Amino acid sequence: MLSFPRRPLRVGLLRAAARRARSPWARIAGAALALSLAVSPGVAFAQASALLDEGKALMKKGKLAEACPKIEESYRLSPRSATLLALATCHEKQGKLATAWSEYIDLSAAARKEGNKRLEADAKARGARLEPRLPRLTVSVPRAAAVEGLEVTLDGAPVDSASWGQARPIDPGEHKVSASAPGRKKWEASVSIKRGERKAVAVPALAKDGSAAPEPAPAEEAPAKETAAATAAPDKGAAGEAKGAAGAGKGAAGAGKGAAGAGKGAAGAGKGAAAPEQTAAGPEEDAQAEEPAAVEEPEASRGASPKHAGSFVLEVGAAGGALIGLIDSGSFGDLSTYSYSYNILPEGELIAPCNDEVCHASFEPAIGPFAGGQAFVGVALSERLHLGVRALGGYRFGGGYLVVGGPSASLRFGRLWLGLTGLVGAVGQDAKVTGVKGEIPSELVDRNYGRTEVDVNAREGSLPETALVETLAFGGSVEVSLVLADLPSSSWTSGALLLSAWPTFMKGLDGFVIAAPVGIGYRFY
Repeated sequence: MLSFPRRPLRVGLLRAAARRARSPWARIAGAALALSLAVSPGVAFAQASALLDEGKALMKKGKLAEACPKIEESYRLSPRSATLLALATCHEKQGKLATAWSEYIDLSAAARKEGNKRLEADAKARGARLEPRLPRLTVSVPRAAAVEGLEVTLDGAPVDSASWGQARPIDPGEHKVSASAPGRKKWEASVSIKRGERKAVAVPALAKDGSAAPEPAPAEEAPAKETAAATAAPDKGAAGEAKGAAGAGKGAAGAGKGAAGAGKGAAGAGKGAAAPEQTAAGPEEDAQAEEPAAVEEPEASRGASPKHAGSFVLEVGAAGGALIGLIDSGSFGDLSTYSYSYNILPEGELIAPCNDEVCHASFEPAIGPFAGGQAFVGVALSERLHLGVRALGGYRFGGGYLVVGGPSASLRFGRLWLGLTGLVGAVGQDAKVTGVKGEIPSELVDRNYGRTEVDVNAREGSLPETALVETLAFGGSVEVSLVLADLPSSSWTSGALLLSAWPTFMKGLDGFVIAAPVGIGYRFY
């Protein structure tokens, strides 16, 4: 049967080491080490607290350039959520919007781990408030410029190739973009960007660096004797020429071995080896022009078009779908040619003429396709929220129409817009007439067996088969729009192409109206 020691092996080893450390110096060193390990966290926390207090005091005085570094150092010494909140607030006040936005995202994640839902919600709200104002810069590298070993940096920090061509949040102000590659001339460009602005910088094809392979120095003319010897051995000159230098004799061979066209070729001038000048680089390499540094026109990114707060919004588009009219009662024109009768005395009857006030026609439901358009005019309260007025109208095939409008609001979630619209307007349908009824005065309802209306005396064939019935209706619609393409630019055409549906339900004065329009439109931002 196996038996295990009662005390852990690690404890036994430590105690054995303690017994061996009998010297006073060893004991003093051990005590100092234990004391430093116990005190260091407390000292760091105290320093962090003092720096945080100093930073907050400076921030209240408006000395942000001094306050933010102190708060940042405090967070480095003791990373706490409260310190990160103060740091993000300081950077936001300093105008470093992208930095503050990133810190609010980190704060939200940290608060979620801590279970602090209130702080998490506050951090998310602060980040969402900053997002519409964030500048975004796209660093693109065309295929012709993507040479081997290319390194692109933004303000000295490397830009990973996976993020080339993608818009990235950046702080407002001046920024420097540079590119370098082995054997190529370094390229740099400065770009200035403002709040909410979008810019793109294209890295040009880097020109070859002539200093990496200098041309050989011209040699003195060789004596005729050595020149003749060099001519007699063309195979050596050809070998040197194949290795990269244009020349003859020993001078050419030396240039080929030197790989730079100088070296032994230049040194061999005293011996009489003529090393002609290295062949110049092609005109395309020498005279390669650098492309413009910054391109003002923004790119079509995955995010969204620049919908800045306060900007005017206009959307127009074509729409079509089904229109269902459930208007069961109304007038179809002149009813004065009809009459109806009802009891007025125990044995008497009154024949009353019809008019629009006492007579009305009955209709069957009308269902049919319709085509038309829609328009939205409003303002962008933020990058995600648009408020305005929407109008929707169309013609129903087979007879009828829909012309409605009212206040509207749209909210964006990624590539999806969701909205609500309150509608009021006129609706008409060409429907089959089922009959005409006349109203009995309320005081005579009892004499007519409790009936409130009776059929109108219409000659057979005198009623029209169909008629246009109209009514005033009110209700609302739900907007569901998908962004097919975001097309931001600096011109008036900046906007997005949308595929939309507006399920609509309205109550008429007599009956109901249901519409299911679907359309495609363009929203100008």
